[in-house]
Amino acid sequence: MEKFLALGRRAPHLTRQAFFDEFVARAAPLVVAAPQVSRYVVNLVDVPAEDVGLRPGGEPAFDVVAETWVDSIGDFLAVMASVSLQTQDLIQSAPAYQVSEHLERDYDRDWPAGERSPGIKSFYLAKRRDDFSHEAFAHHWGANHAPLALRHHVGMWRYVRNVVTGPMTPGAPDWDGMAALHFRTSADFRERFYDSDEGRRIIAADIASFTTGGRALHTSEYIVKG
Repeated sequence: MEKFLALGRRAPHLTRQAFFDEFVARAAPLVVAAPQVSRYVVNLVDVPAEDVGLRPGGEPAFDVVAETWVDSIGDFLAVMASVSLQTQDLIQSAPAYQVSEHLERDYDRDWPAGERSPGIKSFYLAKRRDDFSHEAFAHHWGANHAPLALRHHVGMWRYVRNVVTGPMTPGAPDWDGMAALHFRTSADFRERFYDSDEGRRIIAADIASFTTGGRALHTSEYIVKG
C-alpha cells in the first residue's frame, strides 16, 4: 500500500469556511466511490489559535492536508486528476508527495467515517539541515527523535512520521518529512504537549540538531474512507 499527502491552498476569492465546505462536498464522494482508494483522510486547517495556545493573527501556509492510501502511483495520479478536475476553482495550489508512513503510536478509534475526529491533529513540515542527507535525516528522526517524542509529548494520542519519498507535482516545496501529532483534546495540546520544561528543552535541542525551518498546521481530522 502506498501513501500520498497533498497540501492544498485555497483560491484567494474564497473564505476558509466556504473552501472547506465545497472541498469536502466535491472531493469526498469521488474518493469514496473510487475502488482503488483504501483510505482517505481530509485534515482541515481550521483550529482557532487560542485552542493551541497561540495569539490570533497570521495565515497558515495551507488550508487542507489530504492523505490518500492506494495500491500504486498510477492509482493516486488517476484519483488526483479526478479530484482536481472537480475542485480546480477552489484550489490555488496543491503540492503532493509520496511518503513512507511510520506509525509510532495509534489511537483507539470509536467514531464513524465522515465524523470529525476528536481533538487536534497537528502537522509539522520539516526540512533537513544542510549537513544532513535525506537518508540521514530519516534515520535520525526514527532512531533518535521519535523515542524522545514518545517520552516527552505525554498528551500525544497518536503519532505518525511521514518520511517524504519524493514530490508528485512539479515545483513542490522540498520537504523531507511531515509529522502528524494528534491530541485527543485541546487541553491535552495546550497543557500536556510536554512533560516538563526539561522535556521541552530536550525536544527543541534535538529538532535543531537535524532540521531547519518548517511549518505547523493545526487541523481537524475527518476520516472520509477507511
